[in-house]
Amino acid sequence: MKDVGETFEGMGLPVTIVDTVRGLGCVQPTPFQASAVPLLRDKHDLLGQTPNDPANVAAYALPIIESILSDGPSYGPTALILVPSRELAIQVHEDVFQLSARGTAARVLGLFEGKPLTSQIGPLKHGVDIVIGTPGRVMEHVKRKTLRIEQLKILVFDRADEILNTGASRDVASILDETPKTRQTVLFSATTPPRILNLAHKHLRDPELVGITATDFESVEPQEAPSTSVVNIYFGAGKGGGVTPRDLVGVITNEGGLEGEQIGAISIRQNFSLVAVPEDCAKGLVSSLKSSLVRGRKVKIRLERF
Repeated sequence: MKDVGETFEGMGLPVTIVDTVRGLGCVQPTPFQASAVPLLRDKHDLLGQTPNDPANVAAYALPIIESILSDGPSYGPTALILVPSRELAIQVHEDVFQLSARGTAARVLGLFEGKPLTSQIGPLKHGVDIVIGTPGRVMEHVKRKTLRIEQLKILVFDRADEILNTGASRDVASILDETPKTRQTVLFSATTPPRILNLAHKHLRDPELVGITATDFESVEPQEAPSTSVVNIYFGAGKGGGVTPRDLVGVITNEGGLEGEQIGAISIRQNFSLVAVPEDCAKGLVSSLKSSLVRGRKVKIRLERF
């Protein structure tokens, strides 16, 4: 690993970026920033295990902004940053916006639930450099072709373990399929269970490791997902019952025994929810969940095919 200075100047970042960071009250990089920023500036893929900390955003945002300043703006986004929730998307969007000198160094857009999909189409048409979004909303735009990511240069997973815990595995897989193999891929996670290591093995190219040893990284071999058709499990509970994706993932993994990465898209409606699971284990899963509780109450569970 490179020996870096104890200041942002010591990392070799452009003066304009250093001035912006200083203006935000940041004088010295955190240890994680000091390790990650030089590696990302050198275009390495990176797996970083680090406690959740708002300061981690700068570790990937500063190299992204530097790349945009160097290469100039493009019509399609240079970077896509995936986060697990609307609330975090709002926070990360604001942080990246500030680090980009309030949008003057890079055009920043947040794509997340809670805003009409159509309200986000205009800014996408006018061009954007950095997109921050939840996997579900990002895929909605990709499917509508209002967001093009086939020329993406940098893909970041912020809090990757939480992203998979929301049941977004299917959207994550679709996003990875849509982006070019030549992209730089960055994965930050507070924990590195086997499914995170498996994701890194599959989609990161000779990654640099920060906060995790090579022995731990190599302890899990990549596992190919089984080829199978998918069906929906119907839960007779939705927004009206205060149900969240995390609730459903918890029930299915803890009481149904299904691995988290096998859970696909989750759709929560007003009075019911749908969760995509492999067809070959769906019947047994439904049977094992019939006596389970979601948010302390029994709900109706049955199969609902696509």
